[in-house]
Amino acid sequence: MAGARAADAGVSAPESVVCALIEDIFGALGFTGPERAVLTETLLEASRAGYHSHGVMRIPTFAEDTQAGIIVPAVMPKVVHETDAAVMIDGRRCLGPVSAVFAVDRAVAKARAAGIGCAAVRRGNDIARLGAYVGAPAREGLLTLILVNDAGGGACVAPFGSAAPFLSTNPLACGIPRAPGEPPLVIDISTSVVALGKIRMAANRGEAVPEGWLIDRAGRATTEPAGFFDAPRSASLLPLGGAEDGHKGFLLSLIVEAFAGALAGAGMSRGNEKEDQGNGLFVLAADPQALGRGRDFAQAMEAFVAGLEALPAAEGTTGVRLPGARAGRGPGGPYPIDGPTWARIRAILDRLSLDADYAVTPASGGE
Repeated sequence: MAGARAADAGVSAPESVVCALIEDIFGALGFTGPERAVLTETLLEASRAGYHSHGVMRIPTFAEDTQAGIIVPAVMPKVVHETDAAVMIDGRRCLGPVSAVFAVDRAVAKARAAGIGCAAVRRGNDIARLGAYVGAPAREGLLTLILVNDAGGGACVAPFGSAAPFLSTNPLACGIPRAPGEPPLVIDISTSVVALGKIRMAANRGEAVPEGWLIDRAGRATTEPAGFFDAPRSASLLPLGGAEDGHKGFLLSLIVEAFAGALAGAGMSRGNEKEDQGNGLFVLAADPQALGRGRDFAQAMEAFVAGLEALPAAEGTTGVRLPGARAGRGPGGPYPIDGPTWARIRAILDRLSLDADYAVTPASGGE
């Protein structure tokens, strides 16, 4: 495994190696071929789009959670309650991306039949990047919304007005269709000022974070990410909007809790800082055709987009950038893997007695 013993500073891995790592690790852990395919596509989609915190660097998290018994291999989600427009799903602690695909597929099928459809998942696990799941339905003409909480765990965000962590990052994503052939708008945001993965990436690199991301237990601003990973945490994320306007992110987070926590039955935040409690998930899909707005909706969206793109650029910018238009790597990579993440992957390979020669390149700095 000479290539896998590359410098602890981090490595760069081509897509073929990332695929081999996922195939070998998760095959050895007992996941089926279809499960491994879903996980591979989910993580690569995130890294290709430049969202490394939700992409390849999640390999060790999924593997470690499996070894800890949090994720159960070779298990499929199960429908436990269903109506014409809604479906309740027991994730059965299966691989998170598998339950997310399962839920979105069923919400979409309901929307095709009834005009609107929703699905909720309890006993689910981490689904990685939400935006990965809303693009395909939007390309097929369906408005799609996903809301996710941490099923009552993962408290890391201080509610507006507090210095103590109580909420998780509670992200949401929306796919908005446009005219046929045009790329959909894909919105994917956390209700915290930044995603947790970016704090972890900074800590792994030994870097400070920008001021305005974290506060300590006294409510003072801090740029040191290490305290965020203390047990208990000595630093918390701020809600979206920061110290001045964080009430907006706080209120959005409450909406996510109501749908993904209470309605899905997955559990609501209660200040439990323990990670790996899973994900609660709510999906809503709506077909503009059901309201007689199919063609009119597309025309309205195109006029709206054209207006945005015609706006003059503000000084120091290249103009309005539409969500979903972020430039990233094409298929093939390579993908950066920081030193601590690579060390965790190497430890997993050793525990599973996987000694293939994974051809990675030592990091040259930067990424």
